[in-house]
This record gives sequence, C-alpha cells and structure tokens, in this order.
Amino acid sequence: MPTTEDAGSDFTRRRAAALLSAAARDLADRGASADDLFPRHLTAVPADLAAAVRAAIARPDPTAGWSVSCGLLAGFPDPGPTPESWRKAGAHDTAQLDIAIALIAASLGRVFGWAGQQDGRLVHNIVPSPGDENLQVGSSSLTELAWHCEDSFHPRRAELLLLVCVRDDDELGSRVSSVRRAELSEPEIALLSAPSAVIVPDDSYPADWAGDDVRTATVWASPDGLCIRYDPAYTRFPEPSAELAAAYRRLGEELDRCAETVALGQGDVLLIDNDVAVHGRLPFKPRYDGTDRWLKRTMVRLPRQRPESGKGGFGQRLIEPQPAEGAR
Repeated sequence: MPTTEDAGSDFTRRRAAALLSAAARDLADRGASADDLFPRHLTAVPADLAAAVRAAIARPDPTAGWSVSCGLLAGFPDPGPTPESWRKAGAHDTAQLDIAIALIAASLGRVFGWAGQQDGRLVHNIVPSPGDENLQVGSSSLTELAWHCEDSFHPRRAELLLLVCVRDDDELGSRVSSVRRAELSEPEIALLSAPSAVIVPDDSYPADWAGDDVRTATVWASPDGLCIRYDPAYTRFPEPSAELAAAYRRLGEELDRCAETVALGQGDVLLIDNDVAVHGRLPFKPRYDGTDRWLKRTMVRLPRQRPESGKGGFGQRLIEPQPAEGAR
C-alpha cells in the first residue's frame, strides 16, 4: 500500500509541512487567497518550497493509482464547524489551508478550476448538503457515490486529483479502485477502447450546458499501463450493443472487486491519478451539525498525452491562473 514513507523520511515530511505553513501564513497575512495566488502574489512556487513538497509528497502508485501523505497539512488552524454547503464555507476560516493546498498542487503541475463549478474556485469544499443527499455528486450522502474519474466529460480534465481531509470523524475514508488491477479479457478491452461513450457533466455543473455528442473511449493503453475515463452515472451509448454493455458491466464488477477504502485523518493528502484510478464513497447519514465529513479538493494538469481529439467539453471553461513558467 502506498504510504508517506514512500516519499522520504519523516524529517522530509516535517520540513515540507513547516515550509508550507510558513508560506501560507505569510501569504494570508498579505491578503492572498488560493484563488488570487497566481499571478497576483506569485509567478511560481518558490523553488525551495516546491522542491520540499515534491520530496515529501507520496506520488500515486503506478498500479494502485493513489497515495496518501499522512498529516502533511495537520498543523493548520481549526477551521470551525463543517459548513452545510460549499456556498456557506467561510473563505477566511481556511484561507491558510487553501493556500497551502494550492501551493502543493502548483508544485506538482498546473493547478486549475472550472468556471462552472463552485464559482470558479481553485480549492473546493466537499461537504454533505441538504437537498443533494441522493445525487451523484460530492455533496451527496444517503446514496453511494458511484465510481468515477473526476470530470470524465472533459478532454482537459485533471491528471491528478488532490483530496485533503479536514474532518472525517465517522471514518468514512474514500474508496478507490484501479483499472490496472481489473481482470479484463482482450475482447472486452477492445470493445471498451472504441470511442462509443458520451459522458455529460455531472449535477454539480449548471444544467444549461451546451449539447456535445463527442464520443470517447472508456479505456486506452498508455506506455505504462491501461488507463480509464469512466463515469457510468453520466454516460450514455448512442449505438449500444449487447457485447459493449456486457464489457462495460464487467468493468464495473472488476472495479468493485478491486475496491479499497483509504482511511483519512485530519491533514492527510490523498493524491489520485485520474487516468488510472476511479474513486467514490459509501453512503452515510449526515447530521448537519458541524461535525460531518469535510474534504478539500483541487485539480492538477500534467503534460501527459491522451489519445483524445481535444474536442468536446460541453462549454465548460477552465480557470488556469498559474503562469506557464510556474509549471512543473
């Protein structure tokens, strides 16, 4: 299982944590936020900080598709009660933490957000919300959050997904599963490799997105192994067949078989390779009393090749404030 120790010693982790805390506190005191960090306050992550983060962060295991850096962000001020929705999350309460998350993301690649999601913020708040209990979105609770790759509908979706635990008193953790552990036959892989799926934006985006009928493959072969683009709750097949349906169902069964629950403590950083692993969550009963599960989420783009045309995206626009020279 991937661990923090994979990335180096406890000293390395503590040094990175201290540098992140000092930088985030200084930037917050100067009035910065995660959203205006680039380019208003920084043109790049300071070299010593970026190097320390890259030395301390546990990169996703190439087979499992995920890793956890334990306690890397555990030393930040108490954020207060879990808000009832991302709209009610006080930016001031977690300003330092949000800046630190953006600094980690920008040390690994190009941090970005979506204009149509959570008001274009770079760091999202993932909390159970009244009215969303049974939706297939991060703010649901009473229903199982089905396997998915983040923002599968978009050709410029994240290569890396960062989830930071603010609170998980009920020890729900996060579920992950890797396509590289799925046992699929060659005919099944061939069927799933054909561009036959149309994936639409999930319900966390505005409902007035423009129609887009670009068809995508569900799996593809990269130089280091099989990759996946998967979100069955928001997928349709314009030309379905019994064979394709069986292969798609088989993929879901294999992802269930290979499922892992990743325990998360306060300040842990879960890093998911969005081309290798799917993620989800088991159902739970929200209390809406300030003690519910609370995660922070941000996305990172890497200079990775995907066998996609770049077309599609349903009109969703990326927010990419990090200057090109700041990318890693």
